[in-house]
Amino acid sequence: MKNWIIVALIFVIPLTTYAFLDMRAQNAAMCKVEGNDKVKNPKAKIIKFSSPMCSECKEAETELNKAMENYKDSVIIEEINVVENVGKGVNYNKNAIKKFNVKLVPTIVFLNKSGDTVKVREGAMKADEIIEVLDGIK
Repeated sequence: MKNWIIVALIFVIPLTTYAFLDMRAQNAAMCKVEGNDKVKNPKAKIIKFSSPMCSECKEAETELNKAMENYKDSVIIEEINVVENVGKGVNYNKNAIKKFNVKLVPTIVFLNKSGDTVKVREGAMKADEIIEVLDGIK
């Protein structure tokens, strides 16, 4: 009986480890932000880096929502929580934080339809400032 347990452990542990590592590699590949991801998109994009504990991030969210009333059909908004999944390997958040050199929250990144960075702003923006940037993107 002990021999069967030892044999099972010899095969089960490596196979389980391989399956786990393979799954993580696949997830990382799916979430990876490429350095040259300038894919033509029908809409401009705003990426807001924030944290749940950040009061200025909540202010930025309010101002962004006010500004977006006129741009709902032409701009995509993406919010990235900078503390989510910290320390759990390569993921979209870490790659995006590195790509846009985010050091403070909130950081708001404006991308045009081609995926080019138009403006990066650290700190909250007023709705009229956001509208001014979005009008420049159009």
